Amino acid sequence: MIVWRRICFQYRNNRCKKGKPVKKTAIEVYALLVCLGAMTCLSVNIGLVLHDTVSLVKPSLTISTYQYNNHQNNDNYWQHQVGQSNIIQLNDLALNPKKDKKFVKRPTKNELTQQRLDSYQSVIEAERRSAIRDLIFEFIVILVSSILFFTHWRFVLHEKK
Repeated sequence: MIVWRRICFQYRNNRCKKGKPVKKTAIEVYALLVCLGAMTCLSVNIGLVLHDTVSLVKPSLTISTYQYNNHQNNDNYWQHQVGQSNIIQLNDLALNPKKDKKFVKRPTKNELTQQRLDSYQSVIEAERRSAIRDLIFEFIVILVSSILFFTHWRFVLHEKK
């Protein structure tokens, strides 16, 4: 409580000169609001940059849980493949009623494993590519926000003198 009173007292003393409140010009308020917006953008984008850096270094950590679970074993992968394309599954056979109405036999264990690993690798590469694209965008936002902040902050400092 004492600390709060001391802060309020210091604020009042810094704010007032000879008993009159210091009035800020509209331009100074505008510059301060731009600085606030720029700092908000910077802080959010720094968090996003950290997330995308993790995506770039270890993309298996940031892929969706759905994709991760579908690539954990052959059964999950086969269920995912069958469920994606309107195929009706009957034991090891699958029927696609919309295409040629022929039964499709489940691939052998080695073939299915190879398909699953290839698919997982393409999911990982897509995650890396997405992280690179997002990092480029975020660095552009950080650059623009930094320029806006420093130009407006210099203006605020100049107005105080």
